[in-house]
Parts: sequence; structure tokens; C-alpha cells
Amino acid sequence: MVTNEKELGDKYIKPPAFNMNEVFADSTNKQPIIIVLSAGADPMRDILKLASEKKIQFNPLSLGAGQAEKAINAIRGAQKSQTWVVL
Repeated sequence: MVTNEKELGDKYIKPPAFNMNEVFADSTNKQPIIIVLSAGADPMRDILKLASEKKIQFNPLSLGAGQAEKAINAIRGAQKSQTWVVL
């Protein structure tokens, strides 16, 4: 029986490092990439870097009250122009 975290080891109690290149490699153009954030997490730097490396334009859009129509339009536009939308 495990009685404390030290017995489990870091592999089981610490999340793996986030790697945007691995996420992108596992993705397709038919499904969104969803990143669940925790306090203090900000993947925008990684997204900017990957977009630059892949030469992909993207449209960042903050969501909130009244932004649904803008988000829908941004997604539809990105589908046509083959770019990204970061919500």
C-alpha cells in the first residue's frame, strides 16, 4: 500500500511538460486542439512560436459575453483561409 507521494514517484504525481510541437504532430485539420489551462498557464508563447515555425497565420480572440458571433465568424473565415483561430 502506498502511503505518501514519495512512494509513487514523480512520474505519477507531476504532469508531463507541455510540448506544442507534439500536440501539433498528433493533430489533424479536421479537429480542434483543446488546451485546458491551469492557474498561471499561458500557452500563447508556444502558439506564437509554432505558428511562426509553420508559417501559419492565426487570429486570437478573447471569449466573453457577446463574443459568440465573432468566434463563429472567425472560425468560418479560418476554414476558408486555412489559418488558425485561438479562442
